[in-house]
Amino acid sequence: MIQFVLSVFVFFKRISQVGLLVLMVSTGVRASDSPVLNIFMIQNSGWMEPFYEDSNSQFKSLIATVIEKTNPGMEEIVIASFNQSLGDNISPLLAYRGNDRTATNKAIQGVNLAKKPGGAYADTDFREAIVGAITQNSPGSPCILWIFTNNKNSPQNNKETAARNKEFYNWLQSEENIKRIVAYPYSMKVQGKHFQANGMMIYALAYGEPADEKLKKLIASGLPFEDQPARLKPLNADAITFVPTTVTGQGNFKAALGYDNHTLELQFDSSNKPEAAVINGVFTNNFFPYDILSADVSFSVKFQGDSHDIQSAIEPEQVSEIPTGKSSKPVQVKIGIPSLPSIWENPEIIFKSGYQVPAIMEFVLANQNLRLSSEFVKRMEELFPGDPLPEIFVPGESAKQSATSRPLVVNVMYPIWPLFVLILAILLVIAGIIIILKLFTGTKKFTVVVDGMQKTYILNIFGECPLYSSRSERIGNLRRGLFKPVVYLDKGRNEQIKIM
Repeated sequence: MIQFVLSVFVFFKRISQVGLLVLMVSTGVRASDSPVLNIFMIQNSGWMEPFYEDSNSQFKSLIATVIEKTNPGMEEIVIASFNQSLGDNISPLLAYRGNDRTATNKAIQGVNLAKKPGGAYADTDFREAIVGAITQNSPGSPCILWIFTNNKNSPQNNKETAARNKEFYNWLQSEENIKRIVAYPYSMKVQGKHFQANGMMIYALAYGEPADEKLKKLIASGLPFEDQPARLKPLNADAITFVPTTVTGQGNFKAALGYDNHTLELQFDSSNKPEAAVINGVFTNNFFPYDILSADVSFSVKFQGDSHDIQSAIEPEQVSEIPTGKSSKPVQVKIGIPSLPSIWENPEIIFKSGYQVPAIMEFVLANQNLRLSSEFVKRMEELFPGDPLPEIFVPGESAKQSATSRPLVVNVMYPIWPLFVLILAILLVIAGIIIILKLFTGTKKFTVVVDGMQKTYILNIFGECPLYSSRSERIGNLRRGLFKPVVYLDKGRNEQIKIM
């Protein structure tokens, strides 16, 4: 099956580059529990000459470092070089697949500049490299592509390069299987015989949902670099974070971000339940490296178990001029509080002295207008002087609207006295049970005087035993109820009996 897929890939590659896109989309990502494969792609076209020829170049050691940081457990990885296929020069070309650290480093060192059949350095084709890497190494399975490049994508160096690059970058933004794209600008001054460079880029592409989750966790943990990467996709989700500052309106309640700096927590006392929480705050722009120039904002809240949206509102309904990583002008959100159960309806309320209601807030930014931050543009110009900014950094149609979901938790504090009442009731019930058990299971001594002679009898509750005279003759029975026993003499007996 794999050989068939590869054959189809080669066939389409020979026909046209458009065919590559069709093939790529058709593979899809299977919903499976298969591990996420890391594919490390090393550009080795002629434009990369100074990174290979400079004796002081840290290019290959950087690749080894990224592999080690992103894969400390040394699971199976793929290392491949890429440029542009021509004749016997194949791209992408597998250098290593496995999980041996020594073999990994040897494979990295073995990647060198590729040449065309005529001897000239090879050109570069990102489209061919990305599609080929996935279809050859992880067809239909999730993977993360780590691409080490100097940003020069120039197939055959012809006049159609710019148009094809734009088409390719638009496809990257629209292809639903590619969930996330981030970029790390990296300073590295190198000098070769023909070219020099101030830096390079490391791109990470998540192919499939599992790969996206893994990449997000890596980024959140500061890997492979502590610097925040430039997010190129998605630009239609997780745009902002609402940060509360003060609360107003009726009701004594508090509002703050939770320990995760993600969840909004509302807290109030059940005896002073507000109908709505009115919270003043700001939006933080999460779209690094993009400034949010303007957007129309709407807000809704849905509580768990409630089939209807709770009354909610936001003012103002437009935001503007939010620099990347910075905060907006003040905004105000209103969140209706749903009906709350009685303290006696839910045992958990009594034992926890509180009640928690989870919900989801959703902020939608429509007519979203983004712009690359001037600081990031300046950084790119320093690393790649004279080069136009790649089209992938230009927000496309998918960036016109974004939806950001954030968890909300309402914590309602109940009085503690019902807990003491419940504990007292439980203790009384336990005491009653103990008394009853003692009555039913305990024994008691009774002294019975028969014709002036005393004798001791031991009886359980509702117990019975024979009664004897002073001459040790059976004269009847002694039966116990809840308290004192009762004497039942046999027929014809008339002894004088007293129970003490």
